Amino acid sequence: MDVIGFWEVVSAQIFDAATMEMVWKTKEEAASLTDDLSAMIFSTKFDFKEDGTLGMLVKGPEASSVPKDELDAAVEAGEAFVEDGFAYVVRKLAWKEEDGTVLVDSGEKGEVFGETINPWKPVVEEGNTLIVLENYQIVKAGEKPSSVRKKEEKVLTPEELGAVGTYKGLYTKMVGSDEKKEEEFTLELKADGTGRHKRNDLDIKIPNWSVANGEVKLTEKFLGTIDYTGKLDGKSLSLFNGDPSNAMTFEYVYEKV
Repeated sequence: MDVIGFWEVVSAQIFDAATMEMVWKTKEEAASLTDDLSAMIFSTKFDFKEDGTLGMLVKGPEASSVPKDELDAAVEAGEAFVEDGFAYVVRKLAWKEEDGTVLVDSGEKGEVFGETINPWKPVVEEGNTLIVLENYQIVKAGEKPSSVRKKEEKVLTPEELGAVGTYKGLYTKMVGSDEKKEEEFTLELKADGTGRHKRNDLDIKIPNWSVANGEVKLTEKFLGTIDYTGKLDGKSLSLFNGDPSNAMTFEYVYEKV
């Protein structure tokens, strides 16, 4: 795999507030985003050198706004790079090739479930692009990417399209109990396969849901993940936040409005 040279970001994983997940966004899609972090991510450049060093160049201020002697010293030390009138801060990483696979040292340290984190992340080759550090898709400067990663848009089935809408909560109760608790809560199932659950003064995001033969599956994400299963029959919807046969499981009952 020939990685030597300058590479530019064509797609990257960024946080999607709608689904509370990291999703792939293309450079064109990110052009409409206004946050500084996204702008920084998509202006980043990667410089693979033959000596095993990788310069991760993060766009900084206009070069003219930096004192010339300071900028010249930083460039000479390899800590900065100037292009198109902007100063780029250089984060120095390392790369190596083992058994035909290119690996990049992410610098990560620590443990996960008692296992030491391996900082060496494999570079994945996709056409003439590379996936680097698991979150960046890059292409050599001046080349057109043969493929670009992006968030896959869910296509709803006719049954799911019929389920799209707002549901008013009627009551909740524990499985096996006849005691019902009436409170205000609503559920919105959106046509993009996401939704919102509003209850207990919380606005909870639903990253995905599905319906097949009346059987409902739904994931709720708020300080953690809860998977629901249930049944949709016409306008009547019931959801369980656990095993429907477990007495500790809550059932939520709705009616479509």
